[in-house]
Amino acid sequence: MYSDQTTEDERLNYHADLLSQLSNPKRLEVCIHLTGHEEDVNSLAKKLGISQSALSQHLTRLYHSGIVKVRRQAQFRYYTCDHPGVQQILKTLAELFDADAPKRASDDAEDKDSKS
Repeated sequence: MYSDQTTEDERLNYHADLLSQLSNPKRLEVCIHLTGHEEDVNSLAKKLGISQSALSQHLTRLYHSGIVKVRRQAQFRYYTCDHPGVQQILKTLAELFDADAPKRASDDAEDKDSKS
């Protein structure tokens, strides 16, 4: 990811690009599906409900950003997301939203009690 000669500006640019790639809902969903296992384009396109060509464009962007890796076997390409930074971001997002769910339910209950 970084070398000893990586400047602060290069690190900031890398982080901004990583977040930019994940800011697209479909690319974020692709990373979620590819974390922990690999999948071919056809199977992933069916799961995501998008065309193969649209998915290929997303995968190309993610690949060029170093977020996903590809393994070629015969005529098939298998993609995976094992980027440690992306995995941590996805984990943090899941924890934030899971943590908010009970809080939202508690807030809704308090709102109902105060209206009674």
